[in-house]
Amino acid sequence: MSVKQSMRTFRSTVAAIALAFGVLAALSFPAAAGPEGPQAQTSFPPEQAPTSFTSRSLDSVSHTAATPTVAPLVAEPPRTVGLTPAAQHFLAAVRANFAQWDIDHDGVLTREEIEIDMQDPRIVGDDAVALAALKLGSTTYNQLQETRSFTRTDIDAMERTLRDGRKLERHFVGYYSAGLKKLAEQPRELFVNGAPRINAIRQDFTTDCYFLSAAGAIAQVNPQVLVRLIARNRDGSFTVTFPHQPAVRVPMPTDSEIATYTISKDGLWLSVLEKAYAILRIRYEPQQASTREPLDSVGFRTGSTSIVALFTGHRIRRILFPGYTHQPIDAGLLTQVRTELGNALRERRAVTAANSHHAYSVVGYDAERDLVTVHNPYDRGGLEKWIDGGETVRRTDDGFFTIPTARFVANFHNIVFDDGSYAGS
Repeated sequence: MSVKQSMRTFRSTVAAIALAFGVLAALSFPAAAGPEGPQAQTSFPPEQAPTSFTSRSLDSVSHTAATPTVAPLVAEPPRTVGLTPAAQHFLAAVRANFAQWDIDHDGVLTREEIEIDMQDPRIVGDDAVALAALKLGSTTYNQLQETRSFTRTDIDAMERTLRDGRKLERHFVGYYSAGLKKLAEQPRELFVNGAPRINAIRQDFTTDCYFLSAAGAIAQVNPQVLVRLIARNRDGSFTVTFPHQPAVRVPMPTDSEIATYTISKDGLWLSVLEKAYAILRIRYEPQQASTREPLDSVGFRTGSTSIVALFTGHRIRRILFPGYTHQPIDAGLLTQVRTELGNALRERRAVTAANSHHAYSVVGYDAERDLVTVHNPYDRGGLEKWIDGGETVRRTDDGFFTIPTARFVANFHNIVFDDGSYAGS
């Protein structure tokens, strides 16, 4: 079979492979997990940041990155199986580019070298996606100081493992298949429809739900706020100017970055905003960086939904729920939530919510039926597994679900409002 025929065959199977992996990921990858607490604050200088960025962050969310469970090996005769087309092309791409990606040519491809290569716009297509798969397989959530390296022997060992019918320690082939799908879905326009849409956001392997829920909440109620933050430059780069922050120049996202991090199917706007925030975060927290790829500071570190204030320049205000305070739900709390939630959404002010596992956008309140509509940035359909008590809650394919206000308060730790007043006023 010719190379072109082989590629056509591979392309015809990618969609099915990606779909199958998506099902696996939906079953095995928690969108977020861990204790809630103040450890995730972002330390912007007081003179340049809203108060909520430097204060004790009560709505921070810890996350767990996708770490596939590897079954213990059973003593049995090895069996030889054929490689899937995705595995063949992933391994072939890594082998073909190993020498080029190994910047110092010492035979060891380090995570630091991978991160430098990822920012090279000349690495495109399948090669960029294979590089992204190595990146995902070598990065651990909130442990950016930990590094991993690869040699050609390691790549050979991956192939032997797959041919023996065993699982790899990380889902390299799955990452590769999902990356191809993301690369195909990502438009290269800034805003496809003139403004961002919340239901175009799709969280995958990165632990950035805090950022996505904040951006999504604003996209839902007042998308022009996000549009005004980004200016396109003549050289193809972008300038992002958050209120009260210095302007940040962001290069065009590379294919490897698109394949690795969260994308929005309606344009590059989300990738550009995330990288701009990452650059600021590294500038203000250099001791926390430990990476050559700025987007790691958003996608693989804990954060807070109070980042709404970064987008708007407004103060934020939160209401703490019994899941955080350990106090019983009372009628006064429910009345406060109903009143303030209704007012905020009517006035087109962004609202987010968080529990100890995950962050969400709050996008609707039906006062007549006393129902709250929430958006999960990990927007596959299926069950909303973090919601306890009562009937099973199902998400739409775009990630929306609706629950009564009392159940909403019982299942979340807090709700955060853009209060509409400017920081420093």
